[in-house]
Amino acid sequence: MLAVAGVACIADTVMVLCIGSGLNTGTLLPGVLGVMLCVWALALFRGWPIAVEGYWRRARHMIFIGAALFTVSFVIVQAFIWTATLRSSGEDEDWLLVLGAGLRGGAPSQMLRLRMDTALDYLHAHPQCRVIVTGGRGFGETRTEAEAMVEYLEKGGVNRPRIFTEDKATSTMENLRLSKVILQHEGGPPPWKAAVVSSDFHLLRVRMLAERAGLELQPLPAPTPWYLLPNACLREYFAVIKSSVLDRG
Repeated sequence: MLAVAGVACIADTVMVLCIGSGLNTGTLLPGVLGVMLCVWALALFRGWPIAVEGYWRRARHMIFIGAALFTVSFVIVQAFIWTATLRSSGEDEDWLLVLGAGLRGGAPSQMLRLRMDTALDYLHAHPQCRVIVTGGRGFGETRTEAEAMVEYLEKGGVNRPRIFTEDKATSTMENLRLSKVILQHEGGPPPWKAAVVSSDFHLLRVRMLAERAGLELQPLPAPTPWYLLPNACLREYFAVIKSSVLDRG
């Protein structure tokens, strides 16, 4: 059973890498866990001392307790993450922020396309709304995310004068802080009526960081493909913890 679970975890990492989801904690950790499970199954099968002898009992207990604590904390964080997606924006906002989600070379990733499609639906339904696309150029990308997002919106029928670009950000906090600069120059005095588009699993962290950046943003969730959801949730678990401690503006 352990070996089957391990092989499944390794297969998950290989599958996600093959479809071009990129290297991150959520992608690699299942594979690492899978290797560990396979090694542990082999240890039990071969009767290695670490797996069967009493001398190692305390170490095994510590591993099991650590796994249990991780599981409980993961469930709690996921509850907060998905609760944050329940309150979507239905009002007539003046501004829409769209956060980048990576490119494959110069083309939007699948996750970014889903964010852009969500933004297009909103912008067509609210023709008075202006939009800020935000994202710099990451590793392996041939242009900035913002540039690719402008092209996507224009092909989707959004007039260029409605689109404002922020093409320097490399993190969620930078996305928000640099977008705030645009709002300060183009949106008049605060408060601004604004919504933010990001993937559903990402909105808890977006709202937390937006508050630190001095922005009040209504959430507008974009869907996540089901086959990427486990990896996205795992990655976001660690990202929420990291942002809670480090991302202070």
